[in-house]
Amino acid sequence: MLHVTNGDSTVETMERARIGGEALSWRDVLHEGPVPALAPAELRAVRARYLATLGSGEGEGVAEVEAGLLVRDERLAVAIGEAEPVVLWFEHDLYDQLQLTQILAGLPDRPEHVELICVGSFPGRPGFAGLGELEPAELASLWPTRTAVVPEHVHGARAAWDVFRGEDPRALARAAATPEERLPYLAPALRRMLEELPGVRDGLGRTERQLLEAVATGARTREQAFAGSMAAEEAPFMGDTIAFDRLEALAPLLVTSGPLELTDAGRDVLAGRADRVELLGFDRWIGGLHVRADGPLWRWDHGRGVLAGP
Repeated sequence: MLHVTNGDSTVETMERARIGGEALSWRDVLHEGPVPALAPAELRAVRARYLATLGSGEGEGVAEVEAGLLVRDERLAVAIGEAEPVVLWFEHDLYDQLQLTQILAGLPDRPEHVELICVGSFPGRPGFAGLGELEPAELASLWPTRTAVVPEHVHGARAAWDVFRGEDPRALARAAATPEERLPYLAPALRRMLEELPGVRDGLGRTERQLLEAVATGARTREQAFAGSMAAEEAPFMGDTIAFDRLEALAPLLVTSGPLELTDAGRDVLAGRADRVELLGFDRWIGGLHVRADGPLWRWDHGRGVLAGP
C-alpha cells in the first residue's frame, strides 16, 4: 500500500501511527513559481529549477531536485500501474489542494484501488491547520473516512489543473467561483491563489498586505510578521521561507535594519494612497500566468472579490 501526502511532517506522523505501507511526500510548493502547461518531464525540469532557488531542495542542485521529483512520480505511476492500493491524504488549504489536483489529474480515467482522505477540520482542534499538527492516534482516526476516487474526481481535477496552468486568469476565476462537489475545498483554494494578484486599491497581494498589517500592528521580527499573516488566513498554507521572501521583496516599504517598521511609503501603500506596483514593480507566477508590471497586469479586487482586467 502506498500513502501519498503533503509533506515530511505528515509522513513522520504516519510512521509513528503505524498505519502500514509506504508513505510518499509530494514535495512541491505549487502556489509559488512557474507551473506552465507542459508535459510531465518538462514540468519537472521547470519546477526543479525554481525549487532549487528556494531552498526547497534542502541544499540540492537542480539535477538532484529534478531526480527527486522523477522518483516521486515514478513511484506513484508504478503503484497505479500494478493496482497497488493508494491512499491520498490531504487537507483543505491551497498548498494541499494544488498538490492533490496535480495527482488526481494524472490518474487514469477510471482509477482503481485509489482512495482519498481530505479534511478541513478535526474534532477538538478549533484552529485546525493541517494533518501535520495531528498526533499519531488522531491521524490514524481518519482512516475510516477514506472514500474511493472515482472518475468525477479525476475529471474535475483535470479541468482545474488545466486552467491553473493556463495563461488566462479569467478561466481560473471561473473555476474559483464554481464549486466542485467531489472536491469541495478546491474552488476556495483557487480563489486564494487569485488573491496573490496585486490589489486594485494598493497593488499588494493578500499575503503582502497581511504582512504589512502585522508590522503596522506591532510585529517587530520576521517571525512575528509571519505569525500575524498566517493568523489572518482561513486555511493557512504558506511556509515561513516564502513569507520571508515576500518581506524581502517589500523592503523599500519597511525598515529592516533592526525591529521591523513601516516606512512612509509603506504606510502610504497600506492606506491605499500609493501603489505597490508603481513603487516596486511586480513579477510573480500564478500557475501558468506570468504576472509582470511591464505586461498586461491583471489585478484582484479584494473588496468585491473579483478579477480586474489590465
